[in-house]
Amino acid sequence: MLLLGCIDPVAPEFEFKAGLVFVEGFASTLEGASYVIINKSVTEFGVNTTVFEKGATVSFKNADSGQTIFLTEEEGVYVPPPDFKAQIGDRWQLSIILIDGTQYQSSSETILEPVPISDINADYNPELQFDEGTGEFQPGHLISVTFDDPESQENFYYWTFRSFENLDICETCLDSIFRNGECTSTDVPTPDFFNYLCETACWKIRFPERISIFDDGFSNGKRTSNLPVANIPLYTKENVVVEIQQFTLTPAAYDYYKILKDIVDNNSGFNAPPPAALIGNMTNVSDSEDFVFGRFTAAPVSVASVFINRSAIAENSIEPIISVQLEPTLLSPYPPPATTTVPCTETRFRTSIQPEKWVD
Repeated sequence: MLLLGCIDPVAPEFEFKAGLVFVEGFASTLEGASYVIINKSVTEFGVNTTVFEKGATVSFKNADSGQTIFLTEEEGVYVPPPDFKAQIGDRWQLSIILIDGTQYQSSSETILEPVPISDINADYNPELQFDEGTGEFQPGHLISVTFDDPESQENFYYWTFRSFENLDICETCLDSIFRNGECTSTDVPTPDFFNYLCETACWKIRFPERISIFDDGFSNGKRTSNLPVANIPLYTKENVVVEIQQFTLTPAAYDYYKILKDIVDNNSGFNAPPPAALIGNMTNVSDSEDFVFGRFTAAPVSVASVFINRSAIAENSIEPIISVQLEPTLLSPYPPPATTTVPCTETRFRTSIQPEKWVD
């Protein structure tokens, strides 16, 4: 008798629970690279999702000196003062007080020695990555770095980036006009939208959607050459500066991001055991049973930037090209003053400061 059997893969089922808190926080040695994001799980109109937690009191505390740095709320993120940067050897921890009074605190983390990037390269690939939503490949640039790993210690690396693209439209008002620093409704009928150009040079800032990590277990003390660390999809054909940030992590931070990467990338395989529990370093000060997802990481960073000219690329950009519709300036029916330009406000996602390596 011949016995034949098969196993049908079954998608894992997860029980969604509203009210869970998710924290992602970094304190860095680079100005502008530190931030905290706090989300909470909710059910809206029958859809399970997470939303940004507004109104929290967020601060970094130096565990040695007692210095406290308060963060301010921006669009979807809490950020320290623009000139904040941690120092090598500092021990920092994160404190969060939600608007309902719930208080969360992290354990402290020490800023290690950074490992400098010695070279950076950008290589174009018309099939850079596969988009499961569209079922098509997306074009873009693969960024790789070269660095010399220190021989005296085990090192763990984490890469992120900021990309800077020229931004022409600084505001879009839907069924409204821009007055007194914001989109304002008016009694005069308007089109579906008005665009407002940037008054000065302005750059849109993007961040990665994937995790890139590495440990030197097989390359300790050696040169690591042309290691891929970031994908830069061709969202637009605007020229772009990519600023790669190379963090040196503690072993605990690396273990956390390794598990997170396994979950996000789903690279454990069908027959592999499920990933370990994703346990961070955040706790509820008054309730040890209240589990907090995420972690706070304090780490040094090395930076390298590359300018990419995308004007000659043949493939279409991922984002559609939108038509620009400006307010009329002559015989305008709208309340004065007629407005077509607005300031380039400084945020985590936009800047008027020319990025390093930019070429006009």
